[in-house]
Amino acid sequence: MMSKSFCDLPFEENYIHPNGKMRLCCTTIQDLPTDNNYNLFDASKHSIDEYWNSNRMKEIRRKMIAGEKVRDCERCHRQEEHGVQSLRKTTDMEQHIKETAADGTYSKPATAMQLQMGNICNLKCKMCSQMYSHMHGLETLEIGKEDPDWLHWVKEQGANVNNWTNELGIRQEWYKNNKTKLKMFEHISKNIKHLCVIGGEPTLIPEFYELFDYCDQQDTLGDKIVTLNTNLTNTNPRLTRWLPKLGEWKIWASVDGVGDRTEYIRYPSKWDKILESLEFYRSMLRPNDGIVLSPAIQLLNIDQLDDIVKWWKDWCGGELNHQFGFTWLATVWYPLICNPNIAPREWRLRVADKLSKYKFDKKYDQIIKELRRDQHTIDKSKKLQKAFIKYNDKQDQFRKVQKTWRDLLPELELSLTKSLG
Repeated sequence: MMSKSFCDLPFEENYIHPNGKMRLCCTTIQDLPTDNNYNLFDASKHSIDEYWNSNRMKEIRRKMIAGEKVRDCERCHRQEEHGVQSLRKTTDMEQHIKETAADGTYSKPATAMQLQMGNICNLKCKMCSQMYSHMHGLETLEIGKEDPDWLHWVKEQGANVNNWTNELGIRQEWYKNNKTKLKMFEHISKNIKHLCVIGGEPTLIPEFYELFDYCDQQDTLGDKIVTLNTNLTNTNPRLTRWLPKLGEWKIWASVDGVGDRTEYIRYPSKWDKILESLEFYRSMLRPNDGIVLSPAIQLLNIDQLDDIVKWWKDWCGGELNHQFGFTWLATVWYPLICNPNIAPREWRLRVADKLSKYKFDKKYDQIIKELRRDQHTIDKSKKLQKAFIKYNDKQDQFRKVQKTWRDLLPELELSLTKSLG
């Protein structure tokens, strides 16, 4: 039976947020405090060793072993309470407990790491924010110069329309500190077997290549399993030197639709370039490597979800397998205007009926089930629908896109018009 409080991650994984802050894992929102409980652990100032057995980390391990819930894990617990599978895992619980000292010290280093390499990105995705794309923040500021009232409204709306409006346009580049960067490289080269690299867009960041160069020089690439999250808008020939030396690699391809739909959502990406990049990685696949499609399922693409799966299976040559996969991360909840459940009920049911004609798997069926469930009151839905229209109309106008959301989703536009009277 799975423990209601324990998780393997505080015993085996390091996590660095895009701003350099160290956290328990990717689902937590709490930054880890230093032992003085005043400062926060920051990869631009602190090493992995400094935080790994800090007072807070030891406290977390003690509480988990004692069966107490940890506030850092509230998102996973909330998902589980709603019957949704969380990222919490307990596969090695007994071994981890055995190896932990009474005060919570864990002497072994982590063997896995999720490395968020800042927020430098070339895209301004609809569901993204300043935290993961400095270009997104810069654009929001630019629109605000033309329309200060709109920017004030965006900041006032908060996570309804944009997850991050503080320090817009700031470049998060914690890895520029050469001293801590080298310690990070040393730690990864020596200890990390499973490395997941996310951005921003990692392939745009020079230090991403420096990391691979360092591990190559130390002859440690061969013992690593690397997952690279990329928007496929940029490929570098240098990767052809390193990928074949890795023990195993996977590309998580951030593609949110077919053709002009993904160009709209992940603006200003180009479909032809995405296809070219996919072929680039496919040409280097070995038996244990893989490419995994990782769409952010949201209001702007859920009506096309069956078409996305069909296209992907066709590109992969038929059926999905260990080389060609499909991720089922949670449907986008924030910003709330990206969540499919804010749409009018009649539109959601029509989309659910369309999707249900294509049989895929249980997680696909769960998304259809969620579409049919009313999660918001009518009043809240209408407020969010108005916000959806206002935000996207302004953004589309500023970008001068050839196809607006109204052009791409005419049935949704009609349904919203009826809903709002």
